[in-house]
Amino acid sequence: MAPSVMASRGDAQMNTTLEDVEQLLRRSRPASGPWRGTTVALLGLSMLLGAWLADPALVPAAPEYRWMLPHLVLGCMAAVMLVRMARQRRLAERLRRAFEAVRIEDWPAGEADLVRALSTPVAPPAVRTEALLALAAVAEAGRRPEIAARLYETVLEQRAGEPLQLHAARVALATLLLRQGQITDAVNMIDRLDRSELPEALRAGVEMLVLLRELTLGHSGEALDRAPRRRALFRRHLGTRAGYGYALLAAAFDRAGRQDEAQRFWHDATMLLRPAALTARFEELAPLARRYPAAERPI
Repeated sequence: MAPSVMASRGDAQMNTTLEDVEQLLRRSRPASGPWRGTTVALLGLSMLLGAWLADPALVPAAPEYRWMLPHLVLGCMAAVMLVRMARQRRLAERLRRAFEAVRIEDWPAGEADLVRALSTPVAPPAVRTEALLALAAVAEAGRRPEIAARLYETVLEQRAGEPLQLHAARVALATLLLRQGQITDAVNMIDRLDRSELPEALRAGVEMLVLLRELTLGHSGEALDRAPRRRALFRRHLGTRAGYGYALLAAAFDRAGRQDEAQRFWHDATMLLRPAALTARFEELAPLARRYPAAERPI
């Protein structure tokens, strides 16, 4: 399961620098082509074994010791395989811990395990992409947008992940650019996403991003026109994250002076997420948290 790129904006401290990330991007990329690492070692050992079996005289050894050579070569091949399997198990366990830490927003633990995992080649490509997205979530939580943007851009440039991972990276990067004031680039990305033919489950996330763009640019009238459809999409496909969408709709109605509707959407939002979580993710919601009462018993 890919980690969410909608990281909450807590006060997490990120120790990894942009220079560190550049090194991780290089180190984590597996060597291209078939001639790499243990593959070369196994091929060399198998060629040695084949040559010896074809002509035992090729290997200078006393006759009484020649019977040991095939067993020695086979033992070396087994050792190479065991070392590779052990390395893969360690990597898998480290990534499992990292993804779990990111899921529960234990950012320091997630960062530590991700940095260790990405310090060595990570394969297959989809697993490496998942790790990069997880590290980007840590960077967003640690208020390091330049690191998060670099990671999202790398995922999109290399296009080595699954389609859902690439879509998540596009949405996250567009959101980040919008929040950082890079309006032209953000609007272009969001327009492309909005025009794409997407299943409803993905359309819900894009609609939330378009809604954020409308609020950022002061186009709240468009947000009101699409509110019923968006509410239905958020409810069906976003789970508790629908609270973010409801809160943004509340902001749109509040700006239009329609306080009754804004209050209803804010109530729905705070039934799913506490006000502190909403304002941590979207700072522009802070006035609503002061103006409207939250649900008394959030889920």
